[in-house]
Amino acid sequence: MAISLSTDKTDNRQKEILEYGTIDFPIAFFDDDLTIVKVPWHWHEELEIIYILDGEVAINIAGDEFVLQKGEGYFINRSVLHSTKLLSNKGWQHAMVFSPDIIARKGDIIYNSYLKPLFDGQTISYIKLVGSVPWQRKILELAEQAWQSGAYERKDYPLTVRNNLSQCVALILENIKRDKFSTSTLSEKEDTRIKDALNYIETNYKEQITINDIAKCANISVSTLLKLFHEVMHTTPIKFLIDYRLDKIYDELLYNQSKPINEIAFCNGFNDPSYFNRCFKAKYGMTPSEYRNFTFTRIRET
Repeated sequence: MAISLSTDKTDNRQKEILEYGTIDFPIAFFDDDLTIVKVPWHWHEELEIIYILDGEVAINIAGDEFVLQKGEGYFINRSVLHSTKLLSNKGWQHAMVFSPDIIARKGDIIYNSYLKPLFDGQTISYIKLVGSVPWQRKILELAEQAWQSGAYERKDYPLTVRNNLSQCVALILENIKRDKFSTSTLSEKEDTRIKDALNYIETNYKEQITINDIAKCANISVSTLLKLFHEVMHTTPIKFLIDYRLDKIYDELLYNQSKPINEIAFCNGFNDPSYFNRCFKAKYGMTPSEYRNFTFTRIRET
């Protein structure tokens, strides 16, 4: 399997629209330089295991926030909103996003005995994986072995990947029976509403939208919207909107060197150049011009 490129492409519900692997081997392997790759809020029907190779990373999942260091990672269940933010000046991760079908087909004994219990009633939303806990360390080791085998198509890699992921699921099930793990406190209705709000922002961020517009699209009051964003995403809807616009501009400044900065800002929802410059510097530690010059120099050097 080729190593996949991470992307922030989502459909109209913030669900990722990537295709993971192939029909007969539905898994994708990501090798992410987190100084370049952004991991905004998103969700997918597949399972995911992340292994942090370098740096310090803040993970937001199901309303919880925690920090991971080199050698740690996490498992995330299907349909759970999550995002990643790099806290250090360098960061790297290996990720596998895979359909349960890679382990067993729906309806067979393995699916019913090992996979279905993870999905029914959303037994867990995620597990933080640390090396100090033996069974969690084993999952990290199995996951990284699977990544190395599958990403580089080593001998018998389909067997290695399937076997290792099967062992990971078995370890998770064995231990969630006796240990307490995070389960999302969001109701199905709340989950739908916040996904609708995120979809509205993602679809309309270039326009001059208001917090009332966002609340209306999710069919909730402004106060409920503020409460949901605070509890789940630890931010406000307007702060999320501004950060989303800035991330889009950040990428465009890198890949569209000839387009004027103010034009890029205007096309992405910023009407006031001075306000845009302040927001950009506050988030990225440099002005848009400094960032563009910095990235242009890096591109020329490589």
